[in-house]
Amino acid sequence: MRFVWLVLAWGLLVAGSPQSFRFVHITDTHIGLRAHHEPTRAFVQHFNALEPQPAFIVNTGDCTELGFAEEYQHYRAILGELRARLISVPGNHDVRWSPIGKEGFVRYVAPLRQHWEYGGCHFFALDSTAPLEHHGHFEPADLEWLADQLRRLPKDAPVFLFCHHWVARDDPIIDNEQRLLQIIEPYNVKAVFVGHGHRDEMWRRNGTLFLMAKGLYQGSYHLVEVDLATVRVFRVTQENPAPTEVAVLPRARLPKPRLAIRRLTTRQGVLQMAMEWHSPDGRLPTEWQVRFGDGRWQPLVPRRRGGHWLARVEVRDAPPGALRVTVRALVETEPYEASRTVRLAGQVRPIWTFRTGGSVKAQPVVHRGIVYVSSFDGNLYALDAASGRLRWRTAVGGSLVAAPIVSDKWIVVGSTSGAVVCLSRADGRIRWRAQLPPPVFATAAVQDGVVCTAGGDGKIYGLSLEDGTLLWQFQTEMFVQSRVATAQGLFLVGCWDNHLYALEARTGALRWKQKFGRSFYYAPAIGSPATDGGRVIVPSNDATLHAVRVSDGAILWQIKSERGNSFGYPSPLLRDGIVYCGALGGRGLLYAIHARTGEPLWIAELGKTMYDTGVAAAQGYLFTASVSGRVFWIEQRTGTIVAQYQLPEGHIFCVPDTDGKRFFIGSLNGEVYAFPVLVRNK
Repeated sequence: MRFVWLVLAWGLLVAGSPQSFRFVHITDTHIGLRAHHEPTRAFVQHFNALEPQPAFIVNTGDCTELGFAEEYQHYRAILGELRARLISVPGNHDVRWSPIGKEGFVRYVAPLRQHWEYGGCHFFALDSTAPLEHHGHFEPADLEWLADQLRRLPKDAPVFLFCHHWVARDDPIIDNEQRLLQIIEPYNVKAVFVGHGHRDEMWRRNGTLFLMAKGLYQGSYHLVEVDLATVRVFRVTQENPAPTEVAVLPRARLPKPRLAIRRLTTRQGVLQMAMEWHSPDGRLPTEWQVRFGDGRWQPLVPRRRGGHWLARVEVRDAPPGALRVTVRALVETEPYEASRTVRLAGQVRPIWTFRTGGSVKAQPVVHRGIVYVSSFDGNLYALDAASGRLRWRTAVGGSLVAAPIVSDKWIVVGSTSGAVVCLSRADGRIRWRAQLPPPVFATAAVQDGVVCTAGGDGKIYGLSLEDGTLLWQFQTEMFVQSRVATAQGLFLVGCWDNHLYALEARTGALRWKQKFGRSFYYAPAIGSPATDGGRVIVPSNDATLHAVRVSDGAILWQIKSERGNSFGYPSPLLRDGIVYCGALGGRGLLYAIHARTGEPLWIAELGKTMYDTGVAAAQGYLFTASVSGRVFWIEQRTGTIVAQYQLPEGHIFCVPDTDGKRFFIGSLNGEVYAFPVLVRNK
């Protein structure tokens, strides 16, 4: 036993003391696609033959193609042959289409975040994924954890970060990446390794190196050699199998230039900025640029006054709301950036905002003056619709991805933990709790005393509204993530197995099913079905919107969206004989379609990409939002955009709801916003 403890103590000493070692960065293995298995096995043999052996190998996500249990088992079997330690990071493919969500990654592969030390260096694996989504997001708890861990380190300790989605590029995909950059700025972060883009690229921001590799099956990886003085990064590709040195970094912490925005104000459409530039070697910027939000970089010509650089820029065309201003100073070709947000006044603004403890993806549901909000922090919130004041909060557990369904007496909501709970609407007390195989993504529906929802096992469940007991179950071939609809005694359910199901509410018996979409990836599963009782409207991600007769499943009409803008993600709204539905694509198209004939009445171009959002309607206006947080007021009759408002950073995947006076929408930044339905003229 004494010998064992001596070996462990020696291992800890080696891991924590400065020394020379090497590690490997791989990414995007996409195990589950059979064509990738043999190339990955070949690389496992290649890595096992390296001498000296790498201390560890990090895979920055998309470990599997779909996050299925059998794919994780293949992943473990193939990469389990590595001699070196393997650290795996979740990617969007691991959680986006997975019937078992992030819980599956934790169960079969690794924790969602990790910190380890080796050779006097510190390494952090971060989770940048959002459930069911392509885009990236860091949950506040993960960023707080990282900040706390970094505070405990010596300021000069070399640090390396790993996450799936890219960071600090001109085309941001992580909504709160600025917060990450702020956290790591004071520390000796040598490099950040990412995947997702399937490209061999390298870039710098604020003195930190960022590296992306192609998928391992495409023949690309990074080999990093760390000695007592330097960090040398080599790239290996299919075209150039000999390691090619792409970067040499000092291991020690060196002073670096810093840019800060010290003052940012607006007046009469003119933005006034004061920047401070500090460079240890006295170098001055050779070029200045500025950009607003996710727009293009524009030339900036500031004038120097004392220790500050001053600039004025017109922003008259910017919508009201939060305007993120990013200034870039180029020293030769190396960029240093600083970012701040300024509020622009205009014709609209939020009535109130409320911050939950986690991301908000599900629709906030308003009923009798109260807004009910599901949060990734596992809590259901009840907020006063007029003031945003918290009425009550109930911990359900897991993460609440599904929206609640609400009646005068009860509320039902499901959780990624598999729990389905029924609460008292008055005070949020739990009346009953049922346990399904996790996770529960689908927003439930109630009809004839039956609660219909779905679990992570591919089954649709009917539970008793009275006490939560199981009444029936129906087996599909995949899983359900969208809202369940009801009509004519049926539950209407879109599923990732490409089918739209109509199930008898009382018994769960199949009345009919329709198959849509040319493959799994194009199933009628993301946008929720909408019904007027006689017909059901459902989008599939092959750019098609379908109208189906509720009674027998007959297809009434089908319409394709315009090229490059695909039906399938945004949920349709069926109101007064008209279908309103957005389309995924850079133009941000919103359609008004005659529900009986499928004839388009108008198409509005919002100019911003929409994802899993939808539309609410009240008093002649439509309300929707882009993934980048731009909120729109649209004239219901003509499709004319009458107002816009830019929310602070945070992806929007949320369908809004309205009580006729206000509409409510949530963001991955954890905020819920209430806006007025009517807008005043400019």
